[in-house]
Amino acid sequence: MPSHKLRLLRVGMRLLGATKPSYAALLMDRLWFAAPRRKPRAAEQAILSSGVRTSFEVHGRRVVSWSWGDGGPTVVLLHGWGGHAGQMSAFVAPLRQAGFRVVAFDAPAHGASAAGRHGGRRVTFFEFADALQAVAERESTLAGIIAHSGGCTAVSLAMRAGWKAPGHMVFVAPFAQPLNAVDDFARMIGTTSEVTEIFRQGVERWLGHPWSYLDITTLEDEHKWRRLLIIHDEQDNDVPMAQSSALANSWPSATLVVTQGLGHRRILRESSVVDQALAFFCERPTAIATNHAAYPKINGPTELDAAYEAFISYGSRSHGRR
Repeated sequence: MPSHKLRLLRVGMRLLGATKPSYAALLMDRLWFAAPRRKPRAAEQAILSSGVRTSFEVHGRRVVSWSWGDGGPTVVLLHGWGGHAGQMSAFVAPLRQAGFRVVAFDAPAHGASAAGRHGGRRVTFFEFADALQAVAERESTLAGIIAHSGGCTAVSLAMRAGWKAPGHMVFVAPFAQPLNAVDDFARMIGTTSEVTEIFRQGVERWLGHPWSYLDITTLEDEHKWRRLLIIHDEQDNDVPMAQSSALANSWPSATLVVTQGLGHRRILRESSVVDQALAFFCERPTAIATNHAAYPKINGPTELDAAYEAFISYGSRSHGRR
C-alpha cells in the first residue's frame, strides 16, 4: 500500500476506533480478508502456458489449474496469500525431469481463478483448502506437495478436515501462526487494542473456529508422522522465521533449512531451494512413511524409486547450474 494511502488509513482508523470501535473492527476485517491479485511475470506465464490448463468448480466458482506430464506420481504446488501459481513455476521443470507429474492452481480470488464464495477479493484459507482437496482428488498417485506461506496454512486446514495428505511435504516460509500476525497488522493500519480484540473475536465467530485452529503448530499429532521440509529465510519481512522454528519444534519428523538474503518471495526462484525440495521428494520412502495407510501404496518397483533414479541422472546433468 502506498505510504500516503497508509497514512490516511491510519488517521481514519484512529478516528473511527475512538468513536465507533465496532465499525473500525469491521473495516479491519475487510482489509484482513481482501487478497491482492497479482499477475505472473513474463517468465512465469511462459511456464504456465507450457502446461495443460483446465478449470473446475469449488463452491460453484471457477478455479484454474495447470498440469505438466501425464504419468508418474504427482507433486502439487500451492501458492500463498496474494500469490498465484506462476510464483511456483521454478519447481516445474526440475520435478518433471525427475519423473514427477506436476499440478498447480490459482486459489479462489487469486490469479486467473474466479472470486471466492464471499465475492470480490474476500477469501479465506478454508477456500484454499477446499480447492486443494478438489485438485488432489483428481490425481491417482499423490507423492507430495510444495506450499508457500499461507498455502501451508491451507494444507493444515485440509488435514484437519480429514484430507489424507501425502507423506512428503515442503513448506516454504510457512504462515504457521496467523494469530501472531494480527498485532503487527493492527499496528500497521493504526488500530487500537480494543478494535483489535473486537476483530479477533468477530473472526472466530464468523469462521466457527478459534484462531488456534489456523495454527499449524497445534495440528494434531496424528498428522505429524509425515516428513516435512521447512525452508525459511532469515530476512523474511512478511513471515518471521520464528514461526518456522516453532513449527519445526512441534513436528517430530521436520527438518528446518535456513537461507539468507532471499526474503519471502524470491526464495521460490532460488535454484538451491528448488534443488533441496527435489532431493527431499526423491529420497527413497522411509519406514515412517510406509508404515501409515495415508502414504500412497504402489505394488512392485515404485514410481517413487523411478523418480529417485531420474533425480540422480538430473543432478549429474545440472551440477553446475547454481
